[in-house]
Amino acid sequence: MPVVSAELLLMLMPLAAVIAILLGWQQQRLADARSDSLDTHRAVLTLEAAFAHVPVGLAVLDLDLRFVRINRLLADINGLPVEDHIGKSIHDVIPELAPAAELRIRQVMTTGAPILGSVFESATPARPHARRVWRESIHPLIDRNGALLGVTVVIEEITEQQRLASALQDSQRREQRRTSELEGLMQAAPAALFLASDRECRRIKANPAAERLLRLRRGENPTPDAPGNRAFAVYAGGTLLPLDQFPLQRAAATGEEVRGETLTVRFADDERLHVVINALPLRDEAGEVVGAVAGFIEAPSARPAEMTDKVCGVR
Repeated sequence: MPVVSAELLLMLMPLAAVIAILLGWQQQRLADARSDSLDTHRAVLTLEAAFAHVPVGLAVLDLDLRFVRINRLLADINGLPVEDHIGKSIHDVIPELAPAAELRIRQVMTTGAPILGSVFESATPARPHARRVWRESIHPLIDRNGALLGVTVVIEEITEQQRLASALQDSQRREQRRTSELEGLMQAAPAALFLASDRECRRIKANPAAERLLRLRRGENPTPDAPGNRAFAVYAGGTLLPLDQFPLQRAAATGEEVRGETLTVRFADDERLHVVINALPLRDEAGEVVGAVAGFIEAPSARPAEMTDKVCGVR
């Protein structure tokens, strides 16, 4: 067996070290490449899953407006299997929609700027007799060198959302009209009217006739214990009524109707106002009480001496 001299060993050691380093680098690059390949594979699987299961229609079109990729949801909307789209142009697959769609796609290709959230209404080959509402976004597809490859198209049906939005707008318009009508009625009615918009009657609105009869300032809360120490009291016969027994408060709290109740309002200067009042609960669409409305008119006065005895509690 040949004997390697010490001098030769000394000469080969640096070379061996370099080779070892190079081999280590090569092994690391191979490991990195395997890792990158695995990451790329995982990314592709993730994109495939997203493309297949995302709850919107997706398609990739080339520069000739031919389908390169399409998910099943959009294929179903178009009324053809996925495989029958690939390689065909939008004019082949959706001829009725293609002219308008091409205008938008060409705009994106020319400007390089996406078109986001455009809304349009149309039927589809799958349901030719049903007008549906769609929201569409188109994005340019650019490679790493900046070259335009085509576009991606995202289609979402918003027919139900549009229907609900329209219904809500109609409801708001009806409410605004009813509010305007009620405001006009409150202002024009010669009889005194109160409107409580909650069951506790914390928010009460009085019309001008009620403010005039009860000596209220404009917009003032018409309850005896409201801030400002307004001095008037309300009697039923000779009995002083607590606030929760006022017809308006009673109707709002209990849901009962009060009709033809005769009351007397006594002011601080001892002047009395005799009224006949009706009160009705207000209910929502489910039948729940949400407030009350009351109206009263001035009633003929009782004999002065008799009324004074009743109000002062003299028997």
